[in-house]
Amino acid sequence: MRDVDSSFLAALQNARERGIVPRKLISMTGRDFETGDPALMSFWSGDEDVTMTVVSGITGATSSRLFYGNVNLTVSSIPRVADLTIQTVTVAASQIAEPIQALVRGLDVRLAKVEIWEALLDPTSRLLVSTPPLVFLGEVDGSPITTPEVGGEGSVEISVVSDAISMLTRKNPQKSSFEAQKLRSPNPASPDQFGKYAASIRSWSIPWGVKD
Repeated sequence: MRDVDSSFLAALQNARERGIVPRKLISMTGRDFETGDPALMSFWSGDEDVTMTVVSGITGATSSRLFYGNVNLTVSSIPRVADLTIQTVTVAASQIAEPIQALVRGLDVRLAKVEIWEALLDPTSRLLVSTPPLVFLGEVDGSPITTPEVGGEGSVEISVVSDAISMLTRKNPQKSSFEAQKLRSPNPASPDQFGKYAASIRSWSIPWGVKD
């Protein structure tokens, strides 16, 4: 069960009387095309650029980040499930917004790490009621850019898959790698030969019932 900040919970409980102002915050960590170094960019569904303090879903550290606003950011509903199916969230934003252009055209966002928080603003002061809780951690599965008709406005839709669950479906090539098994062998001079032909066996054609 998720531990919810008491101020955040109180804002939800008082929403009927005082109202509620929800916002979505998102950070993507892509890579610089030239250097390959990680590059972080953050956005939110508000109308202006703001600096907010969040807790990283990747490192667990608290940091202040600049979140770009006025990018028409929308985030699809985030599934809450108890099974191990891979959950997908769609993040959409305006194609013409400069920060979005810098993200999808200036950085390599393939498999970029994505963090999503839910923020609540006080209806009167428009200030955060608490540190936004993290609601989704995943990685980019695709970033198609929609080309608009003349006079229209294009959009960017990025599919994000659940990080923890998607990692369970990845294959570990070392399980069938002869070279990797040799490194783990207690006797490197005479290693286990089990995976020796694993890389080439799929191309073998075995004539069953016929002598070579």
